[in-house]
Formats: sequence, C-alpha cells, structure tokens
Amino acid sequence: MSEAINELLLEEADCLDERRWQDWLALYEEDAVYWAPSWDDDHVLIDDPQSEISLIYCGHRDRMADRVWRIESGLSSSLLRLPRTRHLVTNVRVRSVAATEVIVTANFQVNTYKHEEKRTDMFFGHYRYRLARKGEALSIREKYIVVCNDVIPRQMDIFNV
Repeated sequence: MSEAINELLLEEADCLDERRWQDWLALYEEDAVYWAPSWDDDHVLIDDPQSEISLIYCGHRDRMADRVWRIESGLSSSLLRLPRTRHLVTNVRVRSVAATEVIVTANFQVNTYKHEEKRTDMFFGHYRYRLARKGEALSIREKYIVVCNDVIPRQMDIFNV
C-alpha cells in the first residue's frame, strides 16, 4: 500500500507542475475538502474555516473546480502567466489505516519561477491527507496544508502548495 500512496501523492504533484488540472481534480473525491489554514499567531493555526480567514479553503471538489476554471479561462489577469512550479514531496508517513481510509502525512517544498519578473519564490510546510480506500484504489478525501512560510510574496493558489 505504501507504494500506491507514494504514487498518488507524486501524481498529484506532477499534475500541478504539468498543469494537468482536470487530472488533478480527478484525484479527489466529490466531497473532498482542500484546506490551507492561516496562522492565528506564531504557533497556532486557525481551526474554523467557516468563521476565520484561510489561505485557501475549498469545502468540496466543486469549489476546487471553480479555481481550475479561473486558471483555465484566462479571465483572471493574475493567472494569465502562471509561474513554472516544481513540487517536492518527502517524508511520506502512513499514520493510520482503516478499511475505508488511510491517514498520511508528508512534507513539501514548492519552488515557483515567474519568468516575466525573473523571480523565484518558495513555499514549504506539511500535508495531512485523508485518503479514501476502495479495495486497492485510493483517492483524496481531504488535503490539509500547513504553509510554514505564509508571507505571500505575490500570489498563492493551488499550484503553489
């Protein structure tokens, strides 16, 4: 199972780096939650995305699809020239295994390069995944993203974390 978990996490990273947005969405369950909470202070994250500001919060896959639509549509000026990205996913650990789900954590670093600005930025932190398990098949039910360097240099969206 560890090999399948690693493959899923690396496929997600590749989908984002290769801008395969629909393939990325297909990795997620319909009721998936995608959440990057903000920091309340230096060591405390917010815990309620409904009443507090998050860096990114999508309470189901339809909201994630809305973000993808904004990227693909060309209607958002800040998304016209996307940065080149490279996701590094490491320290993948299985935390618990049940009949219908697996909890996994991993560390990440995402390097971005904005060609027109000749600028490189980086985000790093850790992920917690709740993976749906249907036989041998895995999909993402929840992705919780803790961004450790949360001073946003220009923009942050799904492709940056």
